[in-house]
Amino acid sequence: MQARGFYALVAVTIAVVVVAVILSITHAGPRPEANAGSAVLPAVASRAGEIGSIAIRREKGSITLQHGQAGWTVAERNNYPADAGKVRQALVGLAELKLVEPKTRKPEHYPRLEVEDLKDGSKSALVEVKDTNGQKMAELIVGKRRVDRLGAGNDAVYVRRPGEAQSWLAQGSLDVTGEAKDWLDRKVVSIPPAKVTKVTIRHPDGSTLVIAREGGNGKFVVPEAPADTKWKSETAVNEPAGALDNLELNDVASLEQNPVPEGATVAELVTEDGLTVKASTWTKDETSWIRLEASGIGADELNAKVGKWVYAVPTWKANPLKTKFADLVETPKDS
Repeated sequence: MQARGFYALVAVTIAVVVVAVILSITHAGPRPEANAGSAVLPAVASRAGEIGSIAIRREKGSITLQHGQAGWTVAERNNYPADAGKVRQALVGLAELKLVEPKTRKPEHYPRLEVEDLKDGSKSALVEVKDTNGQKMAELIVGKRRVDRLGAGNDAVYVRRPGEAQSWLAQGSLDVTGEAKDWLDRKVVSIPPAKVTKVTIRHPDGSTLVIAREGGNGKFVVPEAPADTKWKSETAVNEPAGALDNLELNDVASLEQNPVPEGATVAELVTEDGLTVKASTWTKDETSWIRLEASGIGADELNAKVGKWVYAVPTWKANPLKTKFADLVETPKDS
């Protein structure tokens, strides 16, 4: 009887274990690993052509990229044109992200991967994608990047979908870092010095410097300079003519909200093509600013691009447009 009871107990125990295992398999749902290889944002992957905006929100600020008739713009900079290449990389990055490996589900560990909810001190970025009708397509918390230093195409990034506990390592190259100014189209204008025939610089103190090509196509000279003037270098005399060659911005602001101040230095560059560009330059809060206006042949196209804006530019590009005669002449040595 005891043996029979023992075997009966063993049979019941096995049955209970089997049922428990079956129930756990039935009700536990799919394991996270089962999603590996799938798109992180399926809607973006399948409807990339319908994207109308991308908002990148961080604890210290936001970047809103909007698509319209004029292309992609940055809302935080009065819809100034965005860097089309950088936006394209972000679009491709969002569409091609693939889940690789599940990571932590514990909120206290999220900061290690920078996938915590936005709050004071957080390093994560919340990316929201909407279609052209303003309807939300996808949302994703983007964390720390893992860049493939060997260039084998194995870039990855830690991500988490808002409202979900599971974080992931996702394969793909997605960079949503930087400030609003870092997403701007940096190219402003490019006037090669070879096309410039004359530069006139008028200073707030009333002085004027004129630099012109000698004989039309020769080197730059200062026509009104005494014949025995000793110049610092030929490069110094040529420099103002190259100030607008490959000019790129550091930031931008609207002319309406940031008018040219009194006391700005005004330079006029005349080209052999019949274009005259007026460049007003000034310094504010240790930043060099420039305002461009064009007249003559080809002016309409340039004014359509730069007419409503003032640009923060590298100081080394602005300074040549403030050149004075004394800046070009050798300082007499003490006898």
